[in-house]
Amino acid sequence: MLLVGFILLAVALFYLQGLVFYRLALKDIQYDRNFKVAACYAGDQVELVERIANRKWFPVPWLRVESQLSTHLHFGKLDNFSVSKGQVYQNHKSLFSLKPYVQITRRHRLVAARRGVYRLQTVTMTSGDLLGVHIRHKQIPLTGELLVYPKPAEVALDQLPFHSLQGEHVVKRWIIHDPFLTAGVRKYEAGDTLRSINWKATARTGQLQVHKHDYTANRQLMIYLNIDDEEGMWRSVNNVDLIEQGISWAAGAAAASIEQGMEAGFSSNMQLNNQYSSTKIEPGSGYEHLLFIFEAMARLSLEKTEPFSYLLQAAAEDGYEGRDVLIISTFWNDELEEQAARIRSNGNSVTVWELAEDKSE
Repeated sequence: MLLVGFILLAVALFYLQGLVFYRLALKDIQYDRNFKVAACYAGDQVELVERIANRKWFPVPWLRVESQLSTHLHFGKLDNFSVSKGQVYQNHKSLFSLKPYVQITRRHRLVAARRGVYRLQTVTMTSGDLLGVHIRHKQIPLTGELLVYPKPAEVALDQLPFHSLQGEHVVKRWIIHDPFLTAGVRKYEAGDTLRSINWKATARTGQLQVHKHDYTANRQLMIYLNIDDEEGMWRSVNNVDLIEQGISWAAGAAAASIEQGMEAGFSSNMQLNNQYSSTKIEPGSGYEHLLFIFEAMARLSLEKTEPFSYLLQAAAEDGYEGRDVLIISTFWNDELEEQAARIRSNGNSVTVWELAEDKSE
């Protein structure tokens, strides 16, 4: 009889603790997960910060947080954190044990292996009783996002279109000064910047003197990137790495030209996220414009919007002149050459970089 009573008491306690944990384990649990930085370059290491807090008097012996992230985010050393990878997504599990009124912060180091936009999606929290019999789940939406710029390829200046890059041809009238071409000094005038002051000439003459710049052609580089990884491609990209290399080349060309004082623009028969038209950014200068180009490149979807010849045809019909045009493509044929010739006939230079697989590996 005593044994029966003990068994009944044990069953009652088991049921009671199960009921208590089921009702209270996930109550007043706050969870947040964010990337420490908003943007980085492909290959950079970043931190993913987890914060979880138990805002009640009742302890939580175990709590599991599960979520999915892209397989292009590579995690380093894992403590209380497990990863199971698939082809596109990887499943992450974080395990916690929470005392009453406690907050825990964990920092996970990861490498952003490929350019793109990585969003933190819904996480699922799971907890229950001491024996793991009575289990409860709760989903929490997250809004964090990591923007990964393409890593700019190293581009030598002599690989860029020549005549505008050098800016050596002095013309009679143009709209901008060439900061790299000086023609002596002159007296300081209202509106001149401190950066333009020639301090040696100022000390020699006893009056403020500034650098005098000649006028040169407005240097503009327009970059066109073809998504087709082979001639005759229909819509889907088969050689993703090759097109990613093209994006890296385009980023390197834009960075090299803007760092040399040129203006740079970018266009491709790829769409930005949630858009269906080809991407086009008119030439501009400065670091902010370069980041604007990089952000667009990060958001490119590998989906073809139109034949590349149509994109070049539209460029020819735009009728712009005086630009250096850089075309990056895996192939070159008569149809593309015809449109390139039309762009040249408008008074532009055209240079073609052909993408090819590295056969040495």
